[in-house]
Amino acid sequence: MPYKIRPQKQKELSPIEVETRTEKILGKITDRPQFVWGGIIGILLIGAITFTTQYFNRQAEEVAWSIEGEATKLLHDPPPLPKPISEDEEDAPIEIVMNETQRFEKAAALYEEVLSKHANSNAAVVALFESGNAYEKLGANDKAEAQFLSFIQKYPDHKSLATLSHIKLAYLYQLKGDVSGAIEQLRLVYEMPNTDSRDQAGFELARALESQGKTDEAKILYGQLSEEFKESPWGTEAKARFVMLSPEKEPVAESPSADDTPSVEEKPAPITEETPN
Repeated sequence: MPYKIRPQKQKELSPIEVETRTEKILGKITDRPQFVWGGIIGILLIGAITFTTQYFNRQAEEVAWSIEGEATKLLHDPPPLPKPISEDEEDAPIEIVMNETQRFEKAAALYEEVLSKHANSNAAVVALFESGNAYEKLGANDKAEAQFLSFIQKYPDHKSLATLSHIKLAYLYQLKGDVSGAIEQLRLVYEMPNTDSRDQAGFELARALESQGKTDEAKILYGQLSEEFKESPWGTEAKARFVMLSPEKEPVAESPSADDTPSVEEKPAPITEETPN
């Protein structure tokens, strides 16, 4: 007996919804709005802190450069001339003008203020080098040496001032009688590539070698400097020293030839009187 096959009903499948990560995050944010406000407040705080820090750093930098500028003026500019007093200003208080030593002392104190209160500023780089110059002019050579050594150690990549610090150390060592130490500093600068002070260091190195009796080495160096730095005053001085150390060759006297030998005139024989027989 045949069976009747009933058709099977197909089940309706609901579509699969794929939720991306971004949508999940946005959903969580929507469900918890306090996170949104917390993030906004955090960003605003970070921006405010950054702005405030930059503002105060800029202010501190300006103050540091102001102090450094005053110190540099005292160190390098000549003291002002006294102003003539007119009849109307006879009762005015006399302006006190610092002498040279007082100016150097004040400059050194201002540089130290920059180094102590604004150590991380760009002005502190210049202040450290110039403080060495101030102490050198005051005759405090030990303090000057310490400042130049400190500069070389802290700012070796600051080539222009670092090379000058080496040269300054060489001068200080020469004053102490340490010519070997001076030669070491000067040779170091002279052998540095692409430095602005190679001509000065080379000339001072040759002079130091000459002072130690190493005339031949000094003469070679003078010759190299005069060729390499023809447009530099140090090259001109080197050429003059090279000429002084090069003795002029005396011309070799030529032996006279036979044709050039002057003939000796024969003197006539004396006339003798004959006695008559």
